[in-house]
Amino acid sequence: MESQVTNNANALRLFFTDDVFVVEDKSVQIVLPAVTEAVSATVSIPKVEAKEAVVVVENTVIPAEKPLPPSESYAQKGEILPIVEEPLQPKAFKFLGGNKKSVLILVNDAAYDVSTEQGRELLRKIVKAVDLATPDFALLNYANYKGTTYAELHQFFKPQIMLSFGVEASHLQLNLNWAGEIIVHETTRIIFAPNLHPLDSDLSAKKSLWGNLQKIK
Repeated sequence: MESQVTNNANALRLFFTDDVFVVEDKSVQIVLPAVTEAVSATVSIPKVEAKEAVVVVENTVIPAEKPLPPSESYAQKGEILPIVEEPLQPKAFKFLGGNKKSVLILVNDAAYDVSTEQGRELLRKIVKAVDLATPDFALLNYANYKGTTYAELHQFFKPQIMLSFGVEASHLQLNLNWAGEIIVHETTRIIFAPNLHPLDSDLSAKKSLWGNLQKIK
């Protein structure tokens, strides 16, 4: 037998044709279910205290600069370096003649360029006796260059023959003794004689000079 239970709305209308009224009955208390209060879950979040940033500064010690070792001296302790003589600086001389034959004639007269008239005449005879002309020799008045050494004269003139009138070996810082004969010093033949003016009247000195001049012709 089929079931008589149905939930179909249209079928129910066939059985319930009367009007249905809904009347409020205040005597009936309807207890509503307790409303569950919403509980807000409060999460306690611990506060994080902001700590100040601590900057740790390390004390860096800068080492003091070590002194540089002193530069080595070329001279060791107690060692004495030899003194090196500086080369002589050539002097400039004002002279007469051309020095073509490397003959240096020295006179020593503070009053005249060469000598008195008598002394100049004697000099002309001397140079003629050894076959010299003005271009062949250099004539220097030593009175204008007092203190000049033989080394300085030799560096400038490079004489092969030197005739010295009134200029002694000591004036030229030469350790030589004049004994009336030609002196060969290094590569130079040297003749010493009195100054021209007094020589002209000194027969003995003039004779000695003539004899030496013949040897250098």
